[in-house]
Amino acid sequence: SIGKMRSTAFICQALVLLFCLISSPGADAFANVGKAPYRSGSSLNMVFGKETALQIEKRKNPQQFEATIEGLMKTKKLTRAQAEKRYGEFLLDPDGFALRAAEEEIKRGGYKDWEEMAIARSDDPEATRERITKFKNKNRTRGIIIMSVFFAAAIASSVMNPYVPPGV
Repeated sequence: SIGKMRSTAFICQALVLLFCLISSPGADAFANVGKAPYRSGSSLNMVFGKETALQIEKRKNPQQFEATIEGLMKTKKLTRAQAEKRYGEFLLDPDGFALRAAEEEIKRGGYKDWEEMAIARSDDPEATRERITKFKNKNRTRGIIIMSVFFAAAIASSVMNPYVPPGV
């Protein structure tokens, strides 16, 4: 009975490993940048908003604050209210702000994703495409190797320390 449970567990683990190794979507699961909108999960957003973040920054360094707002107004051709709103969004969630800005730029350019945009804007599109493909393949392989090592460790652990139900 214990031997049968071990072989069943081993077969299930082997099937999961095989699926991970041959499934491209499984390997690309963590490379979904630019394909789904970023949702900020920051608890900071619940404590105070962009107006409060702006006021804190303004009191902390008034000269830098003014320079930043004026720079935004000049480079992005925004009104003061728009520049302050944009800077407040950045202060509250810099990562989310950058991701949303990149996604807007991709959409504005009519590109499918960041790869297409990078290739189109490159001086040497073919070399850029090759570098991106090489980078993705190398990291996909690394990810599969890492998952395989952890999977093998889990199998080894379950073989060396089998589960024995109480009372058996």
